[in-house]
Amino acid sequence: MMVAINFYCLHFVDHALLESGVVNINIPYITVLIIAPVTFIVSTVAYFRNNSLSVCFECHAHFGRSNERGFLGKIFSREGRFQLRMLMLASLIISVYAWAYYFWRYSNVNYNSADIFFYIWIPVILYVLSLVNLGIRYVSIDAFYRKNIAGEANDHVSSTLIRYIILCGDNMFLHIGGTDDLETKADTPAQSYILYRERVSEYDAINTFSGIVGNAFRPNLRFLYENSNFHIDCNIFHYICVLDSASELHGSGLEGEWFTQSELLRMVENREVSPMLISEIERLYTVIMAFKTYDISGRRLYDIKHYKPSFRLHDIASLIVDYNDPQWLFVAKDNEDRPFFYFKRFWRRYVRGISD
Repeated sequence: MMVAINFYCLHFVDHALLESGVVNINIPYITVLIIAPVTFIVSTVAYFRNNSLSVCFECHAHFGRSNERGFLGKIFSREGRFQLRMLMLASLIISVYAWAYYFWRYSNVNYNSADIFFYIWIPVILYVLSLVNLGIRYVSIDAFYRKNIAGEANDHVSSTLIRYIILCGDNMFLHIGGTDDLETKADTPAQSYILYRERVSEYDAINTFSGIVGNAFRPNLRFLYENSNFHIDCNIFHYICVLDSASELHGSGLEGEWFTQSELLRMVENREVSPMLISEIERLYTVIMAFKTYDISGRRLYDIKHYKPSFRLHDIASLIVDYNDPQWLFVAKDNEDRPFFYFKRFWRRYVRGISD
């Protein structure tokens, strides 16, 4: 925008405007009058688009949601939105007073001391105050983390978490218990930390599951996906265990009960399940619906716009789809039913150099 104003002033300004004092070619624009409103607009759009922003979506597709990245992942997500709110408020305040001063008091001849104070010093002061505020805030968060979280986190340093979603038909086995807010939410009772490893073999997955259930039946396991958790020494592997009969869990040592798909849907809508399980269900649902509707390049499989197939829990095990491939998440977000699909596909391929 500022480049455009400079270009306009250099070549297209009417000399009558120069003589009248409306335009001063030596001061074609005042930086804060442009930066502040643009910052407010951009930060507001980013705040309300939230996870639909391409940079956020790519992060979630490759590394999982904040719930799958532990305490620090939740902090980064929450503080990102806090900083956007603060940026929105500061840029709005600066925009209002700067333009009000411009229309009521500013003389388009040169900068006087009042102009310098309002257009330079006040923005700088607000910026410094925001840094002080954030500094105090993050020192407090760091102190809380070291006192209350770091010890617990150190228990899982250089570790791998393996989680198993237990299914029987269209039913899921969940455990509800505990006294604090997190543990009272439903979650899979089959999960375990093991020593860190980059890959978990089928043998390791079966042995770990057998150690959890405490009986001798051979589980029917399928790998779903992995979260790298942003760290080279901590990751999460997600599996499903498919049972032919619910009675196979008798005597296993796992505490919980079976929930139907409709009951599970109600619990998810009411946020009665753990954040980690919600992230798992949302990813599986997204991949399955995309796989049933589009090919890997985003084209419709059926000549019906906005076709929405059915979803059943048993689809998770029966469909031959790679849940660990983030491309299906991108297909769900950007496909032939979305506006400008072919233009965005052309842009990705030939401008950004990203192939399908």
